[in-house]
Amino acid sequence: MSETSTTARHEQDQDPVVVYTAYEIDFMLGLRDTENGRITREQIGLRSAPEEAREFVTAAVSSGLRARGKVERSGEGQWALGEEGQIVATALTSADRWLGIALSEGPAMRMAFVVKADRAVLMLTQDELDSFQVTALPDPAVVPDSIADIVNAFLEDGAERTVSLRRTDLADPSDQVPMMMHVEPSGAWRLGHLPLDEEGVLSVSDLPRDKVAAAVAALWDEGTSAAPAR
Repeated sequence: MSETSTTARHEQDQDPVVVYTAYEIDFMLGLRDTENGRITREQIGLRSAPEEAREFVTAAVSSGLRARGKVERSGEGQWALGEEGQIVATALTSADRWLGIALSEGPAMRMAFVVKADRAVLMLTQDELDSFQVTALPDPAVVPDSIADIVNAFLEDGAERTVSLRRTDLADPSDQVPMMMHVEPSGAWRLGHLPLDEEGVLSVSDLPRDKVAAAVAALWDEGTSAAPAR
């Protein structure tokens, strides 16, 4: 996992940007081991250090966080997170809904994830390799428009681009709802949606550009992947 910096910023925070490495986020998740947190790790592809290096990495990470005043030791010798770390760790370990987003053009791909925990929402945007810029969204209701803006901006910038979306809900983490949006070489926009055919391929429909937000909203709010309403 890369040691490239990860940014965590609360929506209302006016302080300088708080920076975390991917290993630091993994460390914070490990302080509060929950089933939701384990699912979050799987959803965003977060991995701990290799077993043979884990002790060294953990010591280095905890020392770095402590030196920056982000964690401290309690009287019982337990690590306690600072305010910024609590914002990130609480959402990631209590998550009840995840939306994975992949923006691809040829072999190049960028990933992002929306993680919801009750009314708290974080967006993790891939920075480099396995590091992420983490930002807070003010409310789950803003997610569809925020994602639709990203989708439209990406697809409008060139043909043969693809956005893949995948919604997962805590009620049944194994039941992931997929959706895909693609720009053909001709410039036509297509929507890949359920049901799958016999070969496991998404059904395809025309995608009017003014239907992108509605499709994203149906996926995020209802877990629905279907042809655009006429």
